[in-house]
Amino acid sequence: MSNVNKPAIPVATADAIEELRGKGESNRGVLLRSERIGNPYYTALVSISYDTLMAALINGYERELTEEQRNHDILREAYLDLLGTEFASGINYTLTTLGIAVSGVNAE
Repeated sequence: MSNVNKPAIPVATADAIEELRGKGESNRGVLLRSERIGNPYYTALVSISYDTLMAALINGYERELTEEQRNHDILREAYLDLLGTEFASGINYTLTTLGIAVSGVNAE
């Protein structure tokens, strides 16, 4: 299989596509809905370019992270970094207290 890039699309656009897919719409049906004016739910389909919409329908897509999700990921990464540092400090303290020297850990 060829290496295909899946576009990242806004959450509202992904929701609209999934709603139409749930109703049994084909790619053509989704594209036709994107051309209609008046239904506020499907206006999310025109929030991205036509080419991006086509690529999303054909290749699949990934949802863009919301601001809240991005902030959560940043905080989680910082927490895990801190957790790893604290764990390493605990190992070092334990080895030093017990008088055990391990090359690359607490032995110079």
